[in-house]
Amino acid sequence: MRSTCLKAPRGEAESIRKKLLAEGLLDISLRIRREGDHILFPVLSDKASILGYELVDADLDERELMSSDYRTHMDADEEVKERLPSAFDVIGDVAIIRLEDDLTKLASSVGEALMRTFPRLRTVALDKGVKGELRVRDLQVVAGESDTETVHIEYGVRLIIDPAKVYFNPRLSNERYRVASLVREGETVVDMFAGAGPFSIMIAKHASPEVVYAMDLNHDAVEYLIRNVQLNKVRNVVPLEGDARQLIFDVPCADRIIMNLPHSARDFFHDALTRLKMGGVIHFYTICERDDIEPILDRLVTEARGMGVKITVIRSEELKTYSPSMSVFSADIGLVDWC
Repeated sequence: MRSTCLKAPRGEAESIRKKLLAEGLLDISLRIRREGDHILFPVLSDKASILGYELVDADLDERELMSSDYRTHMDADEEVKERLPSAFDVIGDVAIIRLEDDLTKLASSVGEALMRTFPRLRTVALDKGVKGELRVRDLQVVAGESDTETVHIEYGVRLIIDPAKVYFNPRLSNERYRVASLVREGETVVDMFAGAGPFSIMIAKHASPEVVYAMDLNHDAVEYLIRNVQLNKVRNVVPLEGDARQLIFDVPCADRIIMNLPHSARDFFHDALTRLKMGGVIHFYTICERDDIEPILDRLVTEARGMGVKITVIRSEELKTYSPSMSVFSADIGLVDWC
């Protein structure tokens, strides 16, 4: 079938595909085609040109569309199916599901239905909540292979991750790319809760910082971080194992600090602000009731004033739902002046 296509370099294919999907511009009824060193993406509108690549006409094969609702493959009452999750996290080829307590007996059936619906999945695991001081997921494999280590790809960054050992949120890929796009050449960046390195390596790959100090208390996370630095061949990421509250005073003051620890980042804000250069930015993440985000940010402004500095909230955004009444929020906070 003849179609308008976005012609993009092969090396950027995955990030372009995700952007087109996010904008609702990818025509999923046609197959993507490789043409030499370029990839042809069928698009639904000329608006795809905003990504900065050439639009061309090409003949593409049609593909059969399969239902993406795994629940159609389950033998269960409709009332039960309606209570099963319609969304789930996918990290590499590992799917992670959450079920209400009285539905956990169906976990294996859900896992098998997911693998039947999405053949690329290798493993399905039930998320039983977070455990311990390091807040890693308590995962129970319910279908597929028992090994939960996988390779996750986002915006050209390859990350080796075991979600049973290191907390990782695949839904923040756009946020990580957004932050990387803000980093100016020569910046010193501190990633206080780096995990396996998604923020740090994204910045090193897509920006030109002088150095990124990537810290984490979790030994397993730092081991994966080191592997991911090597895998992505970035030379300006420095992995550091230990308590970020102490480590941040062992490295130079930063132009930019990332505080991706939504449950308790507020407890570290004073230390981070102490080590931020004038004119620098903190990327702050928190989980709270939706009506509480403005008061929380106002309290941070007041706390900073008590430290003798003036900060401003450059932007804030609700990133994703955490519970019926709570969400994960991000805020870009700038240090602008002395009081």
